[in-house]
Amino acid sequence: MSKYPKFKMAFNIGSTNEERIEASEMYQRAFSAIKTGEGTPPDSNDIHIDLEINGFEIMLAPGGKVEKTLENAMVCEIHFDNENDLRKAYDILTKNALSHSIDGPFEWATLLGLVTDKFGICWAFYFNESDITV
Repeated sequence: MSKYPKFKMAFNIGSTNEERIEASEMYQRAFSAIKTGEGTPPDSNDIHIDLEINGFEIMLAPGGKVEKTLENAMVCEIHFDNENDLRKAYDILTKNALSHSIDGPFEWATLLGLVTDKFGICWAFYFNESDITV
């Protein structure tokens, strides 16, 4: 299989470099994300930061409209096999979040955390005890 085309998601985060750096640091703490690159386009001082979260590549780029709901066009879903990992990510992202809730159990998840973080990115965190293999 060819390496390309390659799918990569971009989050348009804030209007300042400081906001993108802060988002990068928050995602690194929440998900043990790995920073894989940082740079600025020609004729611009706007930092673009590349991260890898569990093998998935994202780029933090300038811009973006911040909303207070999970009705944004994009929601990032992360399924956890460890409740403590879910709660760690949830606790970090809910600091200064625009909205958040955690509830369960549901038919599809033992625990569901919904967060619109301070940068307007929507997250849905799932933990299901029945998915744990011993």
